[in-house]
Amino acid sequence: MGVSVPEANRPSLDAAPVAAGTGCTPVPGISLTIGRLRLETPLFLAPIAGHCDLPFRILCRELGGVGLASTDLLNSHAILRGSARTLELAATCDADSPCGMQLYGCGEDPLPEAACWAIDHGARLIDINMGCPVDKVAKKNGGSLLLRDCGATTLLAERIVRAVDRHAGGRVPVTAKVRLGWDPEHMVAPDLARRLEAIGIQAVTVHGRYTTQLFRGAADWGAIAQVVAAVHAIPVIGNGDISEPEHAAARMRESGCRGIMIGRAALRTPWLFAQTAAALRGGLASEPSLLEKLNVVLRHIDLLEQHTPIGSDSTHPHRHAVEQMHKRISWYGHTMGHVKPLKESIRTAPDLGAMRAVLQEWIERQSADHKQQQRS
Repeated sequence: MGVSVPEANRPSLDAAPVAAGTGCTPVPGISLTIGRLRLETPLFLAPIAGHCDLPFRILCRELGGVGLASTDLLNSHAILRGSARTLELAATCDADSPCGMQLYGCGEDPLPEAACWAIDHGARLIDINMGCPVDKVAKKNGGSLLLRDCGATTLLAERIVRAVDRHAGGRVPVTAKVRLGWDPEHMVAPDLARRLEAIGIQAVTVHGRYTTQLFRGAADWGAIAQVVAAVHAIPVIGNGDISEPEHAAARMRESGCRGIMIGRAALRTPWLFAQTAAALRGGLASEPSLLEKLNVVLRHIDLLEQHTPIGSDSTHPHRHAVEQMHKRISWYGHTMGHVKPLKESIRTAPDLGAMRAVLQEWIERQSADHKQQQRS
């Protein structure tokens, strides 16, 4: 079942800059501007394939601190032929603003046309994926394979920039996400970033690893600093191994990058953006209590029910939402201490109602314990 975006839910390109998420208080002094798009914080939720769906993006925004969140990777051919699954991945709404849409493909693919489609369906920023190392992307000559031929990649990016500028009148920036290179013998990110800036790319995100590393080893923030030094004026967003609130400020000072993208750590701590934004403005990044974390999980279930497409199985219409929480509860559980019974109950729950019942029981117990502690 495809997901369409109602006209009323498509953010206007002429609207004033949008605060970063429902309930998010703008962080003074740490905003970031990309082209004509102003973000309230320099913190980005990475478009992790298969995980950063619309419910999760909204959850992170509601918790605060997110400057920009983007859709999952979108295949240009699938977008233009109206693939149901791709339309689901591209779905957005007012609560998911400003939203970026990330496209992947190569010079033979209709990326400029797909970028224009994305603008018409709510994208406030178009990002070109030049760094995904997974086979299903790289085998189609997209993602990290674009790092193998910087000249051809620059020409492709220029075609996309021109199409987007014509279509949106310069109101929607085009950015790129890269890795350092294919392997340590071919570090191309500084040179590629310089070329991309010259043809109109308005920001570059750099994951501080090589394609051959996948996610192994440590991200090289010294190499990210070389990318920062290579460009003239556009912001560089650093990505890799940001898992604690204090990491962002340290890495920004170390590398000179002007933004931070948070990926895998956000899957278990979606409140990390609010903590990091507080740390960037010199405040205290407090850890949520167990009771607060339980309420986050409960809210995530609500958002999955509201924004996950209904399946064709009438006996299990929310099967996909249930499966999502079956996977995600183990990540949340890593931050909650000794909650194995809770994780098992959620992991084996047959439906969303059963999950809510388990969480409500734990929430009531924690609330009672909290009140008892206050009295004593």
